[in-house]
Amino acid sequence: MVKKCVACCNRENRSSNISFHRFPTDRIQQQQWLTRLKRLDIKDVSNKRVCAIHFDVSSFIVQSKKKKRNSGVPDNKKRLKKDALPMECISDLRLIDCGTQTDLDMISLSNLFEKLTLLESNIINFSIDIERFQNDDYNINYFTGFRSYKIFRMVFELLQVQYDEHFIQYISRDDPALCHSKSIDNHKLSAEN
Repeated sequence: MVKKCVACCNRENRSSNISFHRFPTDRIQQQQWLTRLKRLDIKDVSNKRVCAIHFDVSSFIVQSKKKKRNSGVPDNKKRLKKDALPMECISDLRLIDCGTQTDLDMISLSNLFEKLTLLESNIINFSIDIERFQNDDYNINYFTGFRSYKIFRMVFELLQVQYDEHFIQYISRDDPALCHSKSIDNHKLSAEN
């Protein structure tokens, strides 16, 4: 059976360097321990343990045995003094913050929104605009593959005119007056095409 502290979440298998101590056999001393540990709800303490963290260093007697069983290393075993009492646990109620969580969140949220708007405005300033490369043929070549800004602009304007004229020729099917005309191509063209 794994030893577990009644006052905290320490367990023997989790914390190897912490010693665990039984409750005293004296009923009055048991009540003092339970009171100090804020665990008056426990009735039977026969198999309960308290870890060494809840005791002051002066509460221990260090007994040194000559040799450990299998190794030649001396064994220092901690034992509690007969009159040792655990340190008083701080009540959980004292640790609770009286302020609401939303007070801090609203302040931090407003700060975050301000930072967001600043960063968004910086992104707009760093966006790639074709006029930015008007005098930079190296970057025009890098981003578009064209040798110069003038060539890129000429191709762009030519394609833009062709694009606009192409869409003027196509009439949508929603226009009932022109739906049955034979000269109209029935294909719909969108900006994605």
